[in-house]
Amino acid sequence: MRYCGMDVHATSTVWCVLDERGEVAREGRVATAAATLEALMRELGTQDEVLVGQEVGTMTYLVHDAVTAAGATLLSFNAQQLRMIAASRKKTDRRDAYWLAKALHAGMYPHPVYIPPAEIRAVRVVLSRRRLLKAEHNRWICRTRAALRAAGHRVPAGATALRATVTSVLTTPTTASIVRDTLALCQRQETTLRSELRQVEAALAACTGSIPAIERLMTVPAIGPLAAATIYATVGDVHRFPTAKTLAAYAGLVPTVRQSGGVAHLGAITKQGAPALRATLIQAAHVLLSRCRGAEATPLQAIGQRIHTSRGRRKIAIVALARHLLRIAYYILRDGTRYEPQRLGIMIDAA
Repeated sequence: MRYCGMDVHATSTVWCVLDERGEVAREGRVATAAATLEALMRELGTQDEVLVGQEVGTMTYLVHDAVTAAGATLLSFNAQQLRMIAASRKKTDRRDAYWLAKALHAGMYPHPVYIPPAEIRAVRVVLSRRRLLKAEHNRWICRTRAALRAAGHRVPAGATALRATVTSVLTTPTTASIVRDTLALCQRQETTLRSELRQVEAALAACTGSIPAIERLMTVPAIGPLAAATIYATVGDVHRFPTAKTLAAYAGLVPTVRQSGGVAHLGAITKQGAPALRATLIQAAHVLLSRCRGAEATPLQAIGQRIHTSRGRRKIAIVALARHLLRIAYYILRDGTRYEPQRLGIMIDAA
């Protein structure tokens, strides 16, 4: 077994190979391209098996696909967790590659970052694109409302009514030119972004419509196509989480713990891990508690209502419901089952 550390940059990659004794066997620099990286790995793998390490960055997927295509094993690490590199007084690309290889040789490296397969990556890309467009669309909605308010016009609730008001103001002859120009700009941007959002949502439906796991997740109350796709894409291989509690910790939905001696204090949730997954589950919990009316939602709503004993505890109930939704999703993904409300109490007690 040989160990290769790679310090990857946009144009070039510095690499260093250690032998079984931990001594430098070879080192060099190649262009950061799929063909050159794959050729390098095939050359290094002719004599012995190679374990490769890299820091997570923009080129992570490209390097991963090229290295694994050549038959080598690649581990990707969070750069902040590689303390040997971060604490080094002499930090160069060559030294970074060496210390990555040294960590692999010694076995003293942090937990590798999960690299999803191509199918899940495609869903993640579309979801990320949708989040960016949605955020930008909301910004232009807020700018439109601010422009109307500044001009002394009534600002209605709802996007449809807002668009109708903008059209009415633009067609009024007495509207000042500066107000008309501002509202016209907002209208153009909002219309374009709304059209882009429709295209992205159509692409998301096309790439997730044939995935059985997403269909099973949608059997859970308050989990629609978007929430199911977010859970599926974020979790990826569910077997990397040994328990449902581990997945809840990954989503940042478990409480912080401050323990010393015989005293333990549980605080707010950690909010560490996957922010998009956490936000999606919180939104689904709001919908479940306030809008779902079906009989299948009753057992889950009972959990929230048991906690929501006062106005000040609504947020606690929402977080608890979000955590329960994620636990149910965990078992659905792990066991290939569907949501069955009659099993809810047994499942929650067993978890």
